[in-house]
Amino acid sequence: MDVTAAVTLVGVCVAAIGYIVTYRTNLELARRNDRLERINRQLSDFYGPLLALTRSSDESWQAFRRRYRPPGDGSYWKPEPPITCEDVVAWRLWMSTVFTPVHQRMMEIVLMHADLIEEPDMPACLLALCAHVNGYQAVLKQWETGDVSTAREDNISVVNFPSDELADYAASAFSRLKAEQAELMGWKSAAASDPARRSIAGASRGLRLRRHRAG
Repeated sequence: MDVTAAVTLVGVCVAAIGYIVTYRTNLELARRNDRLERINRQLSDFYGPLLALTRSSDESWQAFRRRYRPPGDGSYWKPEPPITCEDVVAWRLWMSTVFTPVHQRMMEIVLMHADLIEEPDMPACLLALCAHVNGYQAVLKQWETGDVSTAREDNISVVNFPSDELADYAASAFSRLKAEQAELMGWKSAAASDPARRSIAGASRGLRLRRHRAG
């Protein structure tokens, strides 16, 4: 085999290897881009808003408890000191104007963007959130009668708000997705200057130069 034929054969092999490397790299890049796009949507449309709302709701709750029936580490409906009509009025005001609207917004996020949930099944804390909001609808309707009852069952939802579980879930998912987002964005930047592509291109240029000299 003369030099020209050998150079040509090597050039064909290098070109084939380059095509395979480029194809696999582009395939992996497309897969990662799809994942990055989904993560961006999860953070902007679901976990980001959910985390912001859980934290703002918690801040509002802490402020409420510092003002009414402190300390705030126990139940608002604790038996001692006995709850008064003024306590009930304050509870209903904050619940109807502050907490319920925020919780309803959380439920809307879950219902509108359920496809962005990471888990294959609906997490228990999200189900409890929806049940809590729906349970309050009957309570809010009853309040419209104007009767101020100090009985606990007349002033709360049949399902407790999953405060701790929801906050932990939103924070954990948000942190995990942000880390994966950063990793994928770093990989995308590195892929733009892929050393494998540069080495293939350099080899091809070298072979073309040697083939030219051999001819």
